[in-house]
Amino acid sequence: MASNTQGKPRVPSSIANGKFEIGKKLGAGCFGEVFRAVISDSKTEIAVKFEDISNNAPQLEHEAAMLNLLRNPIQPQGFAEFYHFGKEGSFHVLAMEYLGKSLEDRVQECSGKFTPKTACLVASQVLIRIEYLHSRGVVHRDIKPENFMWGVNDKQHHLYLIDFGLSKKYFDKKHSQLKQKLSLTGTARYASLNAHRGLEQSRRDDLEAIGHMLLYFLRGQLPWSGLEAKSKQEKYRKIKEKKETTKISDLCEGYPKAFDDYLTYCRNLGFKDRPDYVYLRKLFADLRVEMEREDGKKVEAWDFEWNQGRELGELVPLLPYTNIVQPDDDQARARPRGMCCFCGGTPVDD
Repeated sequence: MASNTQGKPRVPSSIANGKFEIGKKLGAGCFGEVFRAVISDSKTEIAVKFEDISNNAPQLEHEAAMLNLLRNPIQPQGFAEFYHFGKEGSFHVLAMEYLGKSLEDRVQECSGKFTPKTACLVASQVLIRIEYLHSRGVVHRDIKPENFMWGVNDKQHHLYLIDFGLSKKYFDKKHSQLKQKLSLTGTARYASLNAHRGLEQSRRDDLEAIGHMLLYFLRGQLPWSGLEAKSKQEKYRKIKEKKETTKISDLCEGYPKAFDDYLTYCRNLGFKDRPDYVYLRKLFADLRVEMEREDGKKVEAWDFEWNQGRELGELVPLLPYTNIVQPDDDQARARPRGMCCFCGGTPVDD
């Protein structure tokens, strides 16, 4: 057996009829525990999540379904490869690509904040990931630094969007309808104003939460962080009030205008509005060009501050950006069912 936690059933030493060998425990989450593992025949390193079948709020089956949806018909860049989901004894198990550190890990290593250049490069990848997720008719609903992880080895500069336990379909032949008086879903620090107001979340809410996350990277903290309260409900209320009363101009003061323009745009989107992802990505592409002009040298996709002075070796290049069709675009109605949004399309320069 791979592990023996007191009071809990042991996880098996292998799963899927010996296809995956379980190794050391990596950590735990609300779903259960995650272990390092290898594919038996190739010794490729992977990660396996274990969730007790008796869990009152199971997540792994939903996450497996989301990963399967995202990879069809081909595996997109920036989403963990999905290997297996099934039942092993008293556990649900999910085998997936092994990833490295999270954005939260990295920001803490950088003394609690990122440089504008690093934040800009992060924003460019984050926006491609969320645009692709939205193209599959899904909203994430829990945008936070812990849910973005870096690849390893030759993909160490690839940013992955993870954890689809709270994700939800917003488009199934037509856009979902606006609901009200809902409890907050997601992480209060980064959640959109409308999520705090009890409104159904759509694409605008993921994008606004990204804006809050980017400003956290720049500032090191947000004005509504660390508020004292006697209960979770009171804390959520205080966070909501602080977000509502903090001007975007004050939040972004001293930082490149792209971050102000980004959050202002997202805050003005309607529930069913189709976001202009090209415009949002261009904000940071233009900022990158401006930084290159000021520095007098090209800014590479891997020029994060933690890579300064490091020999990175040969890297798998990031795919060129292509126009990704959203489900409410006219082209979507003519697109064959299940066609991946990275197939075809006209590359757009960064």
